[in-house]
Amino acid sequence: MYDAELMAVATGAAGTLVAAIAASGAEKMRLKVAYFFRRANLDQRRAAAQAVDDTAAQLTSPTPEAQALAATAWAQLIAQYLAEHREAMSEVDELAVHNMPASKVWNQHNTGTGTFIGGDVHGGMTFNYGGASDVGR
Repeated sequence: MYDAELMAVATGAAGTLVAAIAASGAEKMRLKVAYFFRRANLDQRRAAAQAVDDTAAQLTSPTPEAQALAATAWAQLIAQYLAEHREAMSEVDELAVHNMPASKVWNQHNTGTGTFIGGDVHGGMTFNYGGASDVGR
């Protein structure tokens, strides 16, 4: 039996991983899972890779029951791995998919002369002096 801290971490990681596989697909998550389980023996690495595919197949119709079943399987796999490789506990958050917020594109068209900047400028600015218009890109 695993201790409470290990099971809490494994259960949380399992739920996060199942959600990430559902949102991002097996291909994207396969590399993250392989990296996370890099300290495992060959059989554990194969089981983790197979679990990614199994989870993706289970989530083709993402019912709460399918998600719970997949999360339970992952929790056991992750708990076993963390019990053998305690140093990996600090890396569990790497299994999450970190989505960058969508950037906003603002177009400003000025007429006349002089300098005009309306509002706050965040990020880079591109000036197309005499260049081709970027309308429709």
